Amino acid sequence: MYRIEKTIGLIKHLNNYKANKLAAYDFITEVCNYFDYIKDEKLSSSDLEFLKYISNIAGIPHYYDLLQKFNHNNQLSDISLNTLSSLLYESTLHIDENIKIHKYQQEILNKFLPNNKNRFFLSATTSFGKTFLVYEIIRKLEYKNVVLIFPTIALLSENYEKLILSPEYNEFFSNFSIHTLSDITIFGKQNLFIYTPERYLSFIDKHKDIYLDFVFIDEIYKIDNEYLIDSESKENERDIAYRIALYEILLKTKDILLVGPYIEFPDEENQGINQSFNIFLKENGFIIIDFNKYEIVSKKIIPLKNGENEIREDVKIKLKKSETKRKKIYHIISSLLNISENVLLYTKGTITAEKTIKNLLNLLPPVNSEARSTQLEKFILHLEKNFDLKDQENNTWVLINALKNKIGIHHGRIPKYIQKEIVTLFNQGSLNILISTTTITEGVNTSAKNLVVLSHLKGKKPLKSFDAKNIVGRAGRFLHHYSGRVLILDSKFEEILNHKGEVIKYKNYDVTTNKDDIDLFITDDIYLNEQDRIRKLQIQAEVKNENIPNEIISMFKTVTYKDKLEIYKKIKDLNTIEKKHIKSLIKNINFRKLNIHYDGLKTILYIIKPIVTNPNLKSILYNEKKINSGCYPIIIFMLSTYIKNGFLGSVKYQLENRQENIDDAIRKSADLIFNQFKYQLVKYLGVFNIMYKYHQSILNNSSMDDEIGIDKLLIKLEYNALTEKGRLASDYGLPQKIIEYYEQEENNEIKDNFDDFELEKFKQISKILD
Repeated sequence: MYRIEKTIGLIKHLNNYKANKLAAYDFITEVCNYFDYIKDEKLSSSDLEFLKYISNIAGIPHYYDLLQKFNHNNQLSDISLNTLSSLLYESTLHIDENIKIHKYQQEILNKFLPNNKNRFFLSATTSFGKTFLVYEIIRKLEYKNVVLIFPTIALLSENYEKLILSPEYNEFFSNFSIHTLSDITIFGKQNLFIYTPERYLSFIDKHKDIYLDFVFIDEIYKIDNEYLIDSESKENERDIAYRIALYEILLKTKDILLVGPYIEFPDEENQGINQSFNIFLKENGFIIIDFNKYEIVSKKIIPLKNGENEIREDVKIKLKKSETKRKKIYHIISSLLNISENVLLYTKGTITAEKTIKNLLNLLPPVNSEARSTQLEKFILHLEKNFDLKDQENNTWVLINALKNKIGIHHGRIPKYIQKEIVTLFNQGSLNILISTTTITEGVNTSAKNLVVLSHLKGKKPLKSFDAKNIVGRAGRFLHHYSGRVLILDSKFEEILNHKGEVIKYKNYDVTTNKDDIDLFITDDIYLNEQDRIRKLQIQAEVKNENIPNEIISMFKTVTYKDKLEIYKKIKDLNTIEKKHIKSLIKNINFRKLNIHYDGLKTILYIIKPIVTNPNLKSILYNEKKINSGCYPIIIFMLSTYIKNGFLGSVKYQLENRQENIDDAIRKSADLIFNQFKYQLVKYLGVFNIMYKYHQSILNNSSMDDEIGIDKLLIKLEYNALTEKGRLASDYGLPQKIIEYYEQEENNEIKDNFDDFELEKFKQISKILD
């Protein structure tokens, strides 16, 4: 009887949809929910015909295809007129034999026309399939030079892998030269550049005149600092990098697609709202495409209260007011594991995530090794071998204990290859639970059916409505689930989720916003106030006075002209001893396997430290340590240890010299290497390097290309590798031993010592690199 009621209800929704009384996105939700219910039922031939018909009416025939995942034979035995009509419609959504898009992707694809200026801003749900669509646009318009910009190296390498290994993307691999590194010497007839914003800026520093046919920028909301999902109290420069990259792209590219999830557009009628983003769109010829309400995977939001909470008809979770929060989390997770569904938990930060794991380990029954998959067991053995470290209290890394109990953790203070493997294991079903911070919203695709929200915060800051929607979007994955379930333990999160979001802003199109020195040069004069214009002229006069060419001063675009000038002046004023120390450092870097000359590096650090703004980097620049030969910033010891002994060397340094516990030591080492060294220090040392080489070329009346600087050190810090294959392996997210194999000219002695996990990853990467 209940099934009949469900079907009658859906037919009523269908009639309302056909009569334009029900919006398309609401109808999609109803169809999703019906499929989610019916997937567990026994299906007759008539049922299949109806489901085929209804999925095509919704414009998403993939819903019908997904039935196979739930052990249904979805081959139709009879073809009625309705079914024939459905099949004919579905054929219009096929790009080729293997690739099918949904109706709303097709609507966007149809907007891209040859010989037009195709500029669109797409905001859509996390399950919409925005990135998938991009490759169909490239196919359709047959672009020659294409740039795809993603927010993280992980997404960059994921797309690189897909283009090389997935059969449906064979033509890209065959027709395009695919580039992910910025220092390109050979271009193909067709080129596909896959970059982060920072790497794109590095690329155009070297190739200023390249013409681009099409640029796609993912997570474009990062142009607005207030939209950034940042749980750490640290300098966040993503908005600067994104805005500079977009400014440069607008000057040289006709066709552009900007995308992001759940962007709140300013209402043009409401003049009390900041209109800077609308101004940007109009001035640059962008058309808004708004699919924010089209949840291709429906979301069931369940605020958890004290008492009984119905999760589905046969599952209720009982929470007691007298229980602690950790006991409630345990009850929630246990109930979901009992029905064989995996769980993604959102929590506010890295330390809280690790505490949550420790609490769960004390409450959940231990998992026997026989219950762990072969892949998980290989990974655990690899970590035990390579992270065989203990602190003064004899503790081992919390992650290893968690994995043994089929629990994973995902945050920004874990080595990238470990993060990547944890997500893979979770998606394969080898892990039941994944605890994450806001890092899970950075385009990480998981197979989570259930999302449990433990906090309304990101670090110490409340989430914004945009953040909350983006987090909720991680429940349920298209082509894996019809519906995602969101269990909210923190009532304030629900309030934020239901609150109207803040509109996106673009500070370079608003005369009233404060602008730093970088913004002065990526903002049209009309959006600068009088003080801004005077400041800009003063900086330009200083640059002219120093006679530094524009192609030099404009490099490292996320550093201000004034800071670059300050560095240049200090280089000019170096005394004889300081010059000697720097030359010794350069010699050691280039001819002695990156051996750090302490006095040489100290001289450079003293030059750059006044312009450093990041508080974490400043701390290790200004904090000094005495050794026999003198007093040096502690960053020198940290950097030297990392270059000699890698990530584990850095962890050991934290344990031995800073008396950290094991979990803190790994977290702080990851932050040091992946944030301070890879992004912050590289940027400042890079400015020194370019100014030093320019000054040397003036003194020696030579070309800058003939001058030797600290380039090798910069490459090592950014990529953790020097060779091309080593850098690609590092980007891809691989264990250090595999990177060393490529760094040492594919040394078989290293390969012979790979453990089972490393050998498996090596086989995967060798298909790509070889």
